[in-house]
Amino acid sequence: MDRGSEFQDLVPKYLNSLYNYALVLTRRAEDAEDLLQESLVRAYDGLHTFDRSLSFKPWIFTIMRNVQIDRQRRRRRQPSERPLRDEEEAEPVVSMENPLCSIPLAPEDILVRRETVERVREAIRHLPPVLREIVELRDIEGLSYRDIATIVSRPVGTVMSRLYRGRNLLRTYLVEPAQRPGENRIGVRNDGL
Repeated sequence: MDRGSEFQDLVPKYLNSLYNYALVLTRRAEDAEDLLQESLVRAYDGLHTFDRSLSFKPWIFTIMRNVQIDRQRRRRRQPSERPLRDEEEAEPVVSMENPLCSIPLAPEDILVRRETVERVREAIRHLPPVLREIVELRDIEGLSYRDIATIVSRPVGTVMSRLYRGRNLLRTYLVEPAQRPGENRIGVRNDGL
């Protein structure tokens, strides 16, 4: 099998995941598309280095993360024409091939599910970048601790620690309503969750 055919067989399975990970890394749809394109080109060029005994997904995620690091370094050297704003977020692409999408739901169930998914996505967006990346790779992409450790170039113990901290912080975002300035919240906090 030639390199082009092999690449065309591997990439479509992971395209939605790659785009969603690009959004996690860049936090802007426009930048995510650029990152995805540059990562795919680099992966295609380096396909000869891919060890076929390993999983393709962590390999290409590692390439994407390294491309993003390179892009950030270039930006630091060159002043940007536009300011980078964390407030601008894009919605991840949801594949209709997802097994959950094939289950017919009542309109009320669809609305509740969308609201819940949006609350979780919003909470994930508020995580610090280091924790957000680990939570995304583990809980959204389903990668193993070892694969994540390879992608982020950290020990497995660090990945587990960051995931634990990220999930706990995510839980506080989801369970405890945001306190508005000037508002006193009185009550007992239940830490048994």
